[in-house]
Amino acid sequence: MYYSIDLAGKVYPNPNYVQTRKRINSLVDKYLSTGILYSRLHDLPTQFENPHQRHWQPIDWKAVSDEQIVGVGKNLFITFLANAAEIETPIRHYALESRDYLQTVHPQLARFMGGALTEDGKILEIGVWEKEERQHAPVFQKIYEKLTHQKLQAKPNTVQGYQQSHDLRQDVYSHVLSRIATEWSATSLYLWLMAHSTGELQHAIAQPLQDEINHLAKFWGIGIWAFGDSYITRLKGMTKTLIDLLNHHQSERTHSVEFGFTNALYAVELMFTFTRVMARLNYWHKSLNLTYLENLFGQAPVFALP
Repeated sequence: MYYSIDLAGKVYPNPNYVQTRKRINSLVDKYLSTGILYSRLHDLPTQFENPHQRHWQPIDWKAVSDEQIVGVGKNLFITFLANAAEIETPIRHYALESRDYLQTVHPQLARFMGGALTEDGKILEIGVWEKEERQHAPVFQKIYEKLTHQKLQAKPNTVQGYQQSHDLRQDVYSHVLSRIATEWSATSLYLWLMAHSTGELQHAIAQPLQDEINHLAKFWGIGIWAFGDSYITRLKGMTKTLIDLLNHHQSERTHSVEFGFTNALYAVELMFTFTRVMARLNYWHKSLNLTYLENLFGQAPVFALP
């Protein structure tokens, strides 16, 4: 089925690089506007008082088909889907890892991430972040099944877990950078997948994408409040973290992506997407001053001060 206009704007049956960039830019403007980023950050204090899960739009699974892949080979597209499913699978472990890092310095954020536990580790409450994120792997597995007519045998990503040192500030800061880098990576990849899809396939990917942007905005904003780091300092730390994460993921993935000559253009497109997301965050970052953030979250913690 052919769609003239979709969530990324005009549909090009065989898009060139410039046309794909145009679709990526359209998606960034649509889903990462400063208004949306502010809205997602403003939602975080209300989550502390009244936890609530973000609503998803329903997906018409019968309407999803491989004919809705646009401008990229099916094999490469489903490889990225499979990788996303594997990375998203161990969400409970990610949630507990974040809870362990944050429990001492910000119990409310720790609860948002990892919920509440009894003293012996039994679950009393699942965190909102986990409730939202745990929907992602099943969606990507379902898309994979619809496109290939095979069930995905996903190999879950390994999670390092809480690694304590003698520097609490650095431990928490490194973890926050890791979370932001992960959300940045997922956001960029899902935007790229949406630029190369249309119809109900594109709509299905848009659901986890919006969760990732939601969580990216929340961590980005509260991270500035907590640490007061500059954009450049954060970018350097995140880039290093992202490279480490990508190397880790690449070594564990069942379906590896080879960016040889044939796929070089798609590597360039992905780099462009990562850059566009970060450029939008930089623009937003400039307006997130301490006065504004303290109105949201209260007085900044001591370890944020120089």
